[in-house]
Amino acid sequence: ASCTRSRCVSLGCDMFLPAAQPRFRGITHIFIDCDDCLYQNGWATARRITQSIGAYTATLGVSKDRAYQLYKEHGTCLKGLLVERILDEAGAEEFLTEVHKIDYSEIEPDARLREVLSAVLGVAPCWVFTASASEHAARCMAKLGVSGLPWQGIIDTRACSLESKHARSSFEAAMRIAGATDPAACLFCDDSVKNIQAASAFGWRTVLVGRTDRDTGAEVRCAEAEAHLASIHGLAELLGVAPAEGADGEARE
Repeated sequence: ASCTRSRCVSLGCDMFLPAAQPRFRGITHIFIDCDDCLYQNGWATARRITQSIGAYTATLGVSKDRAYQLYKEHGTCLKGLLVERILDEAGAEEFLTEVHKIDYSEIEPDARLREVLSAVLGVAPCWVFTASASEHAARCMAKLGVSGLPWQGIIDTRACSLESKHARSSFEAAMRIAGATDPAACLFCDDSVKNIQAASAFGWRTVLVGRTDRDTGAEVRCAEAEAHLASIHGLAELLGVAPAEGADGEARE
């Protein structure tokens, strides 16, 4: 596979080589995105959320296509609605509550994921870091069967003053909540290239999760990502805390 820069090393196997692991030593805090990162189901749940948001924004005079464009531009549709003064902060809470009244049946228990996360959570304190609402992330975690693991908590958009992960202030808020002081000791896993770019600019260590763009079907690439996993199932192997079992990846020198 071709790479976005010469320092990118594409591995012709289904796991990260041990040589890729030392670069992530010294990690003191781990942050994992929820939707399409902690779980993947071909964007089935994402489509339900998109449809729900479209139905809600229609009541505000915003088409579903425009709502999705706001999401792509601002990191969340909510942030876009706030920027364009279509919603105020008082209306944001109703938005978060209403748009997440969806069917979660496409998220299924994942025993292998539980094993992987059990190992990962032994490396450093770990938070789910979502630009969505905490109750939505909690429902996803429950469906996956990973709620009972020793997570430190969920950091959501409310905790970040309704900002998306495009904003530096979101990473500042996450570090403050986690009690972290060194950006270079924070590891961030996310499926969004823009979120990875923002985290990298802030000084966090980054892992891009997912190989395919939701809208185009094209292969996703991100020069700012220090590692690239097809799924979060490869994270334990990347951190050197589990044997490879179909993990996947691409590391950067």
